[in-house]
Amino acid sequence: MEYNRNKIILFIVGGILIFFIVVMLIIMLFNQKSREKKTANNENFTIWMVGDSAERSTDLIDGFKKFSKTKKDVVIESFNNYEEYSYALTNAIANGTAPDVFVLNSNEKESIFQGQTTGIEPDIVNPNSFRKDYKTFLSDQLIAKTDKGVDYLVGMPVGYEVLGVFYNRRFVNGSDVDSASSLRSAVKKLKEKNPDSIPVAIGNGAAVDFAEDIATQFILTAGENRSIEQLDRKAIQKGLGNYVDFGNEEGDNKYNTRLEEMKIAKQTGVDLFSKGETLIIAGYPRLIEKISDKGFSSNFLAAAPFPNEGEKSGKALVNYNYFVINKDTNKLDVANLFMQYLFSNDGIKTFLEAYPYYLPAVSEFDKGNEDQKIHKNYNIRIADFYNDSLEYTTFDKGLKTDYDEKLKAMLDNERTVIDEFSKLQKVTNCRTSKIFSQKDIGKNCDN
Repeated sequence: MEYNRNKIILFIVGGILIFFIVVMLIIMLFNQKSREKKTANNENFTIWMVGDSAERSTDLIDGFKKFSKTKKDVVIESFNNYEEYSYALTNAIANGTAPDVFVLNSNEKESIFQGQTTGIEPDIVNPNSFRKDYKTFLSDQLIAKTDKGVDYLVGMPVGYEVLGVFYNRRFVNGSDVDSASSLRSAVKKLKEKNPDSIPVAIGNGAAVDFAEDIATQFILTAGENRSIEQLDRKAIQKGLGNYVDFGNEEGDNKYNTRLEEMKIAKQTGVDLFSKGETLIIAGYPRLIEKISDKGFSSNFLAAAPFPNEGEKSGKALVNYNYFVINKDTNKLDVANLFMQYLFSNDGIKTFLEAYPYYLPAVSEFDKGNEDQKIHKNYNIRIADFYNDSLEYTTFDKGLKTDYDEKLKAMLDNERTVIDEFSKLQKVTNCRTSKIFSQKDIGKNCDN
């Protein structure tokens, strides 16, 4: 008995020792991987982007290495969407493995990552030269002042996106998409000729690519305010009301008659467009990648600026990412050179060739790029999306990831969308106040 008891005790003690040894090995392995990652980060110059394929960046990397003469490996990583990117960047900053350069979005005036950046010194990129050469809406947003009143650049953009429409020119004329009023008239006409089709694939969230920004465009043109914080109820009602009307099953367009089946099939308007079941789709120029993947005929594809409420004037939503420097980088010299490269003619040209769906941020490049095709398979030019009679402007979403996700979801219910958006506005304003001003920290923003 005594022998068996000693044997059991020895077995238990041994088990505990093995457990602690395994735990220690796991911790050592984790720390080793963290050290390896940090070492790799120290050896490489790392850049993070969103939405733009890293596979296309080879010429950009080669051009920068030639420009900077750096011997470091330049690594560009890209995320599919801003939500994934935000989570990854938050974790990387906390772990000390954040990239040397990353991007922020134009439609988030105060980013939670702004405190992680350092401005671009005036002797690296001259703010006066930037103000002279770049589009006004860029310099208005990206030139700031130090406490001593010295101008500096917050970050470096290269291109920007504006919404547009792609249409099947077998059935749709260019005059049909000249303005919002001509589009509404075209919807009635097209429905009469093709009763089984959906004239234009907008009006909900789940089945519309970039629905959150298309709906924001409607809100933007419905009033004078350019941020969720300042929006009045009237602009919300008019803007979102006009958007969801295209989905209304009792209306002329009736896009929501296809909504449930498209949700199940995980389809968007591009799928219907490729089969001739819708005749007009909206989105950013980069949507042509999906159109090409679906095999739409190059003979029948045309594009135009997004139909605005005013034929001769109006506001158009601008979307762009701008490169910023991580304040904790130990490669500040290389990061500064990267900003200089993006400011150079060669850097701009190389970037726009890699990502041809961007309009150039530098005014001088407008003429040289107006005939640039946005996709090799289609005769669609980047200039097809630009309307110089419009005022191009950003819209401050407050908290971009939250705004985009929730607005897209609420657009599927036309009966509740206006009240839900008003609630989102209230919650966003409360949360941004807490995050950036540390006001009313104990307040429950959801009530």
